Amino acid sequence: MFLVVGQGNPGPQYARTKHNVGFWVLDRLSAGFRPKGKALLAEVAFAGLTGEEVRGLLVKPTTYYNASGEVVAPLARFYRVPLERILVVHDELDLPPGRLRFKAGGSSAGNYGLASIAAHLGSQDFHRLRIGIGKPPSPEAGAEWVLSGFSPELLPLVERVVGVAAEAVRVWATEGLEAAQQRYNGLDLARELAPRPAE
Repeated sequence: MFLVVGQGNPGPQYARTKHNVGFWVLDRLSAGFRPKGKALLAEVAFAGLTGEEVRGLLVKPTTYYNASGEVVAPLARFYRVPLERILVVHDELDLPPGRLRFKAGGSSAGNYGLASIAAHLGSQDFHRLRIGIGKPPSPEAGAEWVLSGFSPELLPLVERVVGVAAEAVRVWATEGLEAAQQRYNGLDLARELAPRPAE
């Protein structure tokens, strides 16, 4: 059993913001979300390397981003999901658009949603999939940056990243963290989509 948590805010006013890319990734993995308590849940089963089904839950908290732990910790305890089978998919200021990176544990680095999850779980040792959104123009503009949408010229790249991130979640769930890190942490999708110079 695994638990994949998308970080985001509920409501149409937030749906296309940078802060909600975690929700976008989960939406690529299932359309079968249903409300339960303070979350939207979808049950999924991914095919493993030897054909066996690996089952888990996709979770979109409806508590707002910074209170995600109120949802994640009770679900993890109820389903007895160990920390190494919890993956949080979230936007990351310290990565440029086009990059994604798996990480195990570590500090929240100013991400209040991660801090909430760590506080409620009593540990930082869950896994993360960080989706690059780039830095705001100034440190003071951080909140405005994450709650704004992507520029039109970036949207094709973001859609590509979201699709690759959904594939990456499947790999993490069926093959483990190390396999996912080796396959995806070095990708630079912005470079892949950049126009090639004329010969």
